[in-house]
Amino acid sequence: MKRALIFLSIILFHVSFSAAQTVLADFEDQTAGQLKINKDYTGTLFSVKPRIMENPSKSGLNTSNYCVGATNKADADWYKNFLILDLLTPVTITDQNRVLTLLAYRSIQPKEMRIGFNTHEESGQLYQGTLSNDATWERISVDLGERFYGQTLRSIYIILSCNWSDPRSGWGEATYCFDNITLGAGEALPNAQVSVNPAVQYQTISDFGASDCWTADFVGRYFSDTQKKNAAQWLFSQETDTDGNPLGIGLSCWRVNIGAGSSTQGAASNIDDETRRADCFINADGTYDWSRQQGQQWFMQQAKHYGVDHFLLFSNSAPIYYTKNGKANAGGQNISCNLKDDCYDDFAEFLATTTEHFAGEGYNITYVDPVNEPRFDWKDGQEGSPWENTNIARLARELDKSIAKRHLTTKILIPEASSWDLLYSGSGRASKQIEAFFNPNNTSTYVGDLPSMGKVVAGHSYWTFANNADLQNIRQSVADAAAKYNLEVMQTEWSMLDAAPSTSAGFPASYEAATRMDIALYMGKLIHCDLTFAGASAWSYWTAMAQEKYSQKNRFYLIRINAQGDTGDESYGDIKQGGTLTADKNLWVLGQYSRFIRPGYRRIAIDGANEMNALLGSAWLSPDGRQLVCVFVNMSRSMRRIDLSSAEGTLAGACQYVTDSSNDLQRLKGTVDLSAVELSPRSVTTLVVDINGLADIASPSMQAAAPVSSLYDLQGRPASEGAKGVYLKNGKKIIK
Repeated sequence: MKRALIFLSIILFHVSFSAAQTVLADFEDQTAGQLKINKDYTGTLFSVKPRIMENPSKSGLNTSNYCVGATNKADADWYKNFLILDLLTPVTITDQNRVLTLLAYRSIQPKEMRIGFNTHEESGQLYQGTLSNDATWERISVDLGERFYGQTLRSIYIILSCNWSDPRSGWGEATYCFDNITLGAGEALPNAQVSVNPAVQYQTISDFGASDCWTADFVGRYFSDTQKKNAAQWLFSQETDTDGNPLGIGLSCWRVNIGAGSSTQGAASNIDDETRRADCFINADGTYDWSRQQGQQWFMQQAKHYGVDHFLLFSNSAPIYYTKNGKANAGGQNISCNLKDDCYDDFAEFLATTTEHFAGEGYNITYVDPVNEPRFDWKDGQEGSPWENTNIARLARELDKSIAKRHLTTKILIPEASSWDLLYSGSGRASKQIEAFFNPNNTSTYVGDLPSMGKVVAGHSYWTFANNADLQNIRQSVADAAAKYNLEVMQTEWSMLDAAPSTSAGFPASYEAATRMDIALYMGKLIHCDLTFAGASAWSYWTAMAQEKYSQKNRFYLIRINAQGDTGDESYGDIKQGGTLTADKNLWVLGQYSRFIRPGYRRIAIDGANEMNALLGSAWLSPDGRQLVCVFVNMSRSMRRIDLSSAEGTLAGACQYVTDSSNDLQRLKGTVDLSAVELSPRSVTTLVVDINGLADIASPSMQAAAPVSSLYDLQGRPASEGAKGVYLKNGKKIIK
């Protein structure tokens, strides 16, 4: 039998379930209710075979008297070590009964257990998980509908002993117990009492954005006006239709790639995919040609037309004329920095000249980033260069001089680390970068005092989103490390790279099992974590547009590119032949944040919406203090009702917008009752709330910043004047 199994999602909740659930068995009358304990198995690995037994731990989630249980032998293999529960009346899985819920207990060594639909074989396995603690009842919910909607459930298989790897020793005898087995429409969660406190404020939002690299250049050059104008509207517009539905997600930052010239080298560029090569504004003789990258420039013009606030220029590689190997990546070699020793000033001049040109064209170039993900080897596949911290510092000093010479207001942004943890930890190339660049004691790499250096540290959310612990702890460590030097934190690039997130974080157990809404919803959760735990002041997606290939679904785009002539579910055609563009769920989920949380809005305290696998909420105050924006991520598979209140001021009215399986940034009609706001299952919802009847809730306000009335630390705890750390006081960060 194959050991590589495909499973569906698990969601763990420690809450009470409503009577809407159909109880298959609670065992209190010492019978199995609507179930039968199947004796038709040949397993010999039980010390005590499955039976109804007394509850071994009448505490916590389960104080009932009886349950079903079995005890496996020590050092047992897993094969045929099953608890099989047959339904006396088989049921067809529908929306009303798609979620199987049960309480689970293991006496010692809470190893893996698995649950199957009608069989223990791979075709029916749908849950794989580990109980958190010894001798403690925990709740498990499994969505049967993701794979078995419309099919008939006849038996529930629970694999008790999962000693999956050799040597099969060191496992003690363990008793498994199960209770309160139900089927229902979803997790019947209690109403949430959610309160906001405008007096407790955190970071100010700079922007939400996306990157043009690389496909925007091809779409801008080869697609019809209708198609590319649709894309521009979806990305940049803040307008609404006659019913108040947003026409776009109102990005406030457009992240523009400054190419290194690999496109001029063709196949010799060491980049097989033509759509990942980029042009360059500078020629070999040092002259400039601003007519290049016309597709990218078309989208820049559209962004400016729609009122995008900020433009960020970023470089993956120095121009090919300045690199050691004459290519825009390492070319298969082990290179620690692909820039000639005598070309640091040349590269800096190129970046500053490009910045000056576009600033002169009316673009607000707030940041220029000279390096991107310096940790990687970048041997092939796209433009890119590895960098040592000493090389980055040297380049930053040269770029600072070039910017100062031109009297530009643009700031330098570094280091765009490939994962959050490299900003504060790690070893080897491009690690511990906050300390390297912003600690004055590191004299060889310190650049924090450069006039043009932004008081910001930029990182990417890749590789650190697999589970709830990483989503919280790694990001909190970034916030703590940045706070030491009074730095803002920006998340400048993310898409769903890496293996699928863990089922324990609320994601389906594989990308194959996930829907496009599942992927978009998890992005909504990740954005929440970046904003609240890392305290990010900006958040950008990679990349705005891409083709869908290799069963990747929507993991790598906001807008899907469909090449001319494509006939299947995916797109493998030549986008130089044009095609069509499709707005995706990712676009609209990002819009739940970007369209309403505008530059200048401040995050404020919110309580009652911090359940990592159920309800997550953040709250944002407009600069004039009149408008409140709350974004809620409902990870559960049932409607969640919240009662929203404020510690200060009266919440006078609201507009509600939702993205879920049926809606795309849709404004819900009718009056919003803030005491009973309904959040649809597996959705992201934004409430735009009028405070004290003063705001225009249909349009986010942009006026002078409201003062902060109290002093708090980054976690919102009252802080004394004499304590160490970074605090917020009178609307500004101060260091004690």
